Amino acid sequence: MKTAQLVHNPSAGKGAHGKKKLMEIVKEAGYSADYISTKNPEDWKNFNPYKADAIFLAGGDGTVHKLAERLLKTIKDKSIPIHLLPLGTANNVARTLKIPTVLEGHTLDAKRSLINFDYGRVKGSAHDGFFLESVGFGIFPQLIHEMKKYNNKELAPNEELKKAVQVLLKIVDEFESQKTTINTNGITIKGKFLLVELMNTQYMGPNIKLAPYANPSDGNFELVLIPHQNKEELKNYLKEIINGKSDNLSLSKFVKTIRVKDVKLKWGGSKMHVDDNLINDYSGDKVKIEILPSALSFYGNI
Repeated sequence: MKTAQLVHNPSAGKGAHGKKKLMEIVKEAGYSADYISTKNPEDWKNFNPYKADAIFLAGGDGTVHKLAERLLKTIKDKSIPIHLLPLGTANNVARTLKIPTVLEGHTLDAKRSLINFDYGRVKGSAHDGFFLESVGFGIFPQLIHEMKKYNNKELAPNEELKKAVQVLLKIVDEFESQKTTINTNGITIKGKFLLVELMNTQYMGPNIKLAPYANPSDGNFELVLIPHQNKEELKNYLKEIINGKSDNLSLSKFVKTIRVKDVKLKWGGSKMHVDDNLINDYSGDKVKIEILPSALSFYGNI
């Protein structure tokens, strides 16, 4: 029997799936596994992915980031394949890979292929680091800041996501667009923007599909821009999401997207985010964001 390590965040998804159920899923997939809890320091101390044939990761986007941080520090000749069992609230990485959540009836079907997953690196600020989903400025760092004020432990995941979109709508209404200078693809872009994001996944924040053509295995980011003059169109878009419309709503009227490999930029505000990590003291220095290809491997359906 093949061997695996099951990395589990027991607090993800309101704790809906425990160790026993997850170990059953791994066994049904044909693996024997060691169990690693992200909440147990001793488990993390003993974590050694290279003694197993695969990793099963049960958690949300934050848990994916936590595992990636460990793997990228110890990467060897080849990446270890990861089976993602999404248990979080947004699950933006899983949605981009077209993996259904466990709550939707997760199966490890044989049709899945192994997908190389790029990641990004931020340089030139006091907060250099890597990201899997997105890095950016504007309304989304503000959303992370505002959502820290809410206690959402009693909300179901869909209610929590809807609440976040409602908060985001209020932020957009009040947000002061910031001057930005961007250098990429041999061109310079200047203007006032509500949002500037480098996206590696299609979804960000509360499952908002701002980069429908993003592919984390193609060696490119999607540079996503929402100019100041498009505020009303963005507000209408968010209202439609709140009212239960699909995520296939048209973005072309208010979102500008450019495929890029690296970017240098300066933002006029004081907040930025790197995945779900909020940075409150961005100094306004020019930052460089670059893509690093295919360091991780996930099973998925794209």
